[in-house]
Amino acid sequence: MEPTMKSLRYSLAALALIGTSQAAVAADNLEIIVPFAAGGATDIIARSFEPTFSQQLGVTSVVRNVAGASATVGTAEVANSEGNPNIIGYEPAGALSIQPSLKKLPYGPDSFTYVCRTVSNPMFLMVSKSSDITSFQQLVEKSQDQPFLYGSSGPGTLPHLAMAATVVNSDLKAEHVPYSGSGPAMNALAGNEIQIMADTETILENYDLRPLAVFADHRVAGYEDVPTIEELGLPALDFSVWQGVVAPKGISDERAKQYAEACKATVESDKFKAFADKAKANIAYLGPDDFKAFVQKRFEANKQVLEDAGLMP
Repeated sequence: MEPTMKSLRYSLAALALIGTSQAAVAADNLEIIVPFAAGGATDIIARSFEPTFSQQLGVTSVVRNVAGASATVGTAEVANSEGNPNIIGYEPAGALSIQPSLKKLPYGPDSFTYVCRTVSNPMFLMVSKSSDITSFQQLVEKSQDQPFLYGSSGPGTLPHLAMAATVVNSDLKAEHVPYSGSGPAMNALAGNEIQIMADTETILENYDLRPLAVFADHRVAGYEDVPTIEELGLPALDFSVWQGVVAPKGISDERAKQYAEACKATVESDKFKAFADKAKANIAYLGPDDFKAFVQKRFEANKQVLEDAGLMP
């Protein structure tokens, strides 16, 4: 027997309800990709960001580390998840604003829905406190007899870019050894596999390190005795390690707005502020449009630095 118009309307309504229910279930489960190994600065901050962010959204979320290829493996996974409301990336600067200039990738700065920038910190040039080196000048002098090894969280990351620019613009003799994140690099520094590292104050606070210089245009509060790179006679190498949240392209405007509101509320929350203050992670919130414009600007600036340092392919 053919369905009546009334029964057809009921069937369509039921299908609509099922679709709505499935969409709600999808939105209630969120995976946050951190494209570095566990234990580094990005991972530490992401795991402190996640609880309040998921609470603001009313979802169950999990942080998943997808390390590899200087943070591009995990970042590409987010970019390739077009339209998926179940996945976002907690992204470091290099993956968005450096790597697309260095290699052929399935993404570029325009491949994401931008949610927010969370923190931004200047980098320090540092050695282990067990080292007998206490100044940049001493580091340069000792490197003349035996070149040092410097680590990074991966080729083409900001720590790599900062150190490469330092070597190019000074008499420091040092060679690069990449790792899959700041955590593994710190283990290598502790074991004297490498002797130098550039990274943020978050790393200084979590590991036993000695800063020799800061990659900023001014000295940093709490480290007033640490000179800027420019004060040491090098060009003004201003490198900041910033982080932010991106989602795949193609998600709904409503979902993008929910993410943006949750991110703003999270960085303004007492819990995250307390963590940021303790970890010396400087909150530097930018909303979706400003964050997108900022990434594009840094992408262009970093491309020039790469060319100047001879790192462009």
